[in-house]
Amino acid sequence: MNNRIKQSYLQLAQRTGLRLDENGGGLYGVRDGYSVVVYAPNPNQPFLLTVECAAGRDGGPLTGDEIRRFKGENPAVGGLVQNGCTLRMPVKAKRKVEQTAENLEAGLSALTSFLRANGYRSCCAGCGRELPVAPRYIAGRYALLCPSCYAQIEQRNSEQQARKNQKSENIVGGIVGALLGCLIGVVCIVLISQLGYVAALSGLVMAVCALKGYELLAGKLSPVGIVLSSVLMLVMTYLGDRIDWALIAARELELSFFDGFRIIPMLLAEGGIDPSNYWGNLAMLYLFLLVGAVPTILAAMKNQKKAQQIYSLDQ
Repeated sequence: MNNRIKQSYLQLAQRTGLRLDENGGGLYGVRDGYSVVVYAPNPNQPFLLTVECAAGRDGGPLTGDEIRRFKGENPAVGGLVQNGCTLRMPVKAKRKVEQTAENLEAGLSALTSFLRANGYRSCCAGCGRELPVAPRYIAGRYALLCPSCYAQIEQRNSEQQARKNQKSENIVGGIVGALLGCLIGVVCIVLISQLGYVAALSGLVMAVCALKGYELLAGKLSPVGIVLSSVLMLVMTYLGDRIDWALIAARELELSFFDGFRIIPMLLAEGGIDPSNYWGNLAMLYLFLLVGAVPTILAAMKNQKKAQQIYSLDQ
């Protein structure tokens, strides 16, 4: 969480009486007797907020009429949905933090009033029992759980991490997986280029497919895997560009693809291909690869870190 977003969230917390979890990036607290958490489902859109509350009632889950009425009576929110004992309410974002805070405050008040008026009682989102709950951060998401359910999740996570740490990394398999992923990126480069474009999409596809391919066949994605996948991305991007030029040469000179591929250096040396166009196109592809690969690698590392994070937020 950068400083600008942190300061904005602190404003939201001050307005609503909630507290900020700086590590997970959410707000949490108790409103009118109901434990709530507020978070952004998409980290890239930090002000598209969702309010989550754990509650249940004897009369069954929300009805369609209740949802429509709640949304119609509360213009600050985008609706209300229920999944088990978890109720989620998206809050409409505004351009200014103060306006978003107003919508969040109005939404929280409307939600708790609705819950109380319709017989909802605070409960555990896991087991549904009416027990004291607290917000817990579990592998990148929030949940309002009782101590028993939280302890079970902690134990399962510890066992999973232990098994993962004991599992050896199949580097050869990972290289094969990354290579297969890179081939998908090569196809993307060639197809888009043959349509007359050089698109950043090709770099993103190359990065995602290479890293995912390595992880699937290696068993896990380690720093070694990231380095090997990155090297393969660089090589395969060059190959994709060479294939693209070979197709152009084969079409223009009425040659086979293999002959077109073979004479690219000669065409460059003799001016058949403008070197500035050739190297400029390749530089653009590498730039797009960088644009796609860096965020993908950072996201993969961040998700790995999040998968190991489990903690409780005291109220």
